[in-house]
Amino acid sequence: MGRWGGRIGHLILAQSGRDGDGKMDHGVTARPNYRMLTIYLTGIFMGALDTNVVGPVFTLITHSFRVSLGWTAWTVTAYTVAYIASTVLAGAVGDRMGHKRMFVLGIVAFGLASVLAAVSPVFWVFVAARAIQGIGAGAVYPNAQAEGIRQFPPEKKGMALGIFGAVFGIASIVGPTVGGILGQFLGWPAVFLVNVPIALGVLVVARRLPSSDVHARPLPDVAGGLSFSAMLAMLLLFVMITSNQRWVFLAVGLVLVGSFISRQRRAAVPFLDTRPLANSAGIAMMAGAALIGLDMSAAIFVPTLVQRALHFSVVASGLALLPAAFSGALLSGVGGVMTDRVGPRKVLTIGLVAGAGGGLLLAWPPLVMVRFILAMILLGTGTAFTMGAPLNRMALALYRDDQAGEALSLIAVFRGIGVAAGPIILTSAQVFHGFTGMFGSVFVASLVGVVAFLFVPNVRPAPRAKVAPEG
Repeated sequence: MGRWGGRIGHLILAQSGRDGDGKMDHGVTARPNYRMLTIYLTGIFMGALDTNVVGPVFTLITHSFRVSLGWTAWTVTAYTVAYIASTVLAGAVGDRMGHKRMFVLGIVAFGLASVLAAVSPVFWVFVAARAIQGIGAGAVYPNAQAEGIRQFPPEKKGMALGIFGAVFGIASIVGPTVGGILGQFLGWPAVFLVNVPIALGVLVVARRLPSSDVHARPLPDVAGGLSFSAMLAMLLLFVMITSNQRWVFLAVGLVLVGSFISRQRRAAVPFLDTRPLANSAGIAMMAGAALIGLDMSAAIFVPTLVQRALHFSVVASGLALLPAAFSGALLSGVGGVMTDRVGPRKVLTIGLVAGAGGGLLLAWPPLVMVRFILAMILLGTGTAFTMGAPLNRMALALYRDDQAGEALSLIAVFRGIGVAAGPIILTSAQVFHGFTGMFGSVFVASLVGVVAFLFVPNVRPAPRAKVAPEG
């Protein structure tokens, strides 16, 4: 991946305009650090891989710990809730103390948690390890992106974000493939141990990365962040639990909602700076981001679907998402370029319509191979046109340049809410209506997302930099 990351970065950055002193416009250096870009992309790839890597080994994990599929799905939710809780603080801290420093700390936490997950003796330890992984990923993603996009001029930001979004989206899709192969031949702990050499390699090379810019500003409210993460966990447990205990979780969740709102109003620097979102367009963008996250979470159930409906083996079920990975890889660059040319809203609409088509084909019984492959291609297209560039371009437009970490982490929060709630919502739909209900929910969520983004004004494309004549 390092070689290809460098080549992609070189091809894109080579097209950027330069001024008479050999510098790119807007303060971007003429010769970006391609190795730096590759290292940050590798960190993002590792974190995104673990979002869906457990999908094919769900059955193995349920048997190992003797829990239900619903509780196993909670491991994805724990990972995502922790990611949401840490990403805003990590992005804000990175803006103030250096993105490289937070990136390295995130890689360390992620690697150690991967070892803990692999050797967990009981289920609650495994869930805790997944949560620590999420904390590490929350530090990696916004800081890697914020540092990477500094290498690109404004008129190329969509393309830059397309690269990061593509790596994230492709890793999420090929995660089940990796998980299926490792789980089939080495057992489910191998899907976590594979992170260790990657993390060590990134840490060794990251020592030579240049230091990041530091901006002296106060940190956001930590207590508000803790209230937010606890609130989200309680409300998700209310949705997940079917016994009378669920009402206890609801009551605690509502109390935490009040606490979070109170902290937001009283804190000098609120945990979530939602002022740019306090209008109909902002609300629509938050809802749309959450719906995109829900669509993303459905990928973890595709291996289980093909195991039951098409009688795939564990390893074959992991490979089942390859058509989505290939289509996403081929179109991810197109999505970034289109974001620069026509603005993010139109790109998001195309992606959500494609996602709706994929969900409909999977929900239509009985599932047959030709329709399954077509559904995977549509879902890959949806990933390419919704992940990364369009949403993040909207978020960056709302904040100052020195708030890039906060902006990117904020949009990740709302997308992550959808990812966290997705497994619970989709497994609930599956209980009542089988896989038709599960992937029918993806169809509905995608169409609602199309409507939501109609209320979000398009971000005007930045003017292209003029190349100064030589001589």
